[in-house]
Amino acid sequence: MSNDLFEVLDDDLRIRISSSELENFKKKSIRVTGKPYQLLTREMITAFNQGRLRIVPTEEQKTELGELYNGDN
Repeated sequence: MSNDLFEVLDDDLRIRISSSELENFKKKSIRVTGKPYQLLTREMITAFNQGRLRIVPTEEQKTELGELYNGDN
């Protein structure tokens, strides 16, 4: 996230998710990071865009992706 206090948040991100997953995310966000889920989500997007967020597929996902999976990306 930018340290600029005047950062403009001029767009929205809407996603569909199960209510149980969202409730778990809200609770865990506060418990693990001390930040509300909205701020954590913005930080995750920024980190992903900057190449600082790594998502590791499960063994099942690796099998499903087959030769398309490349752990170096």
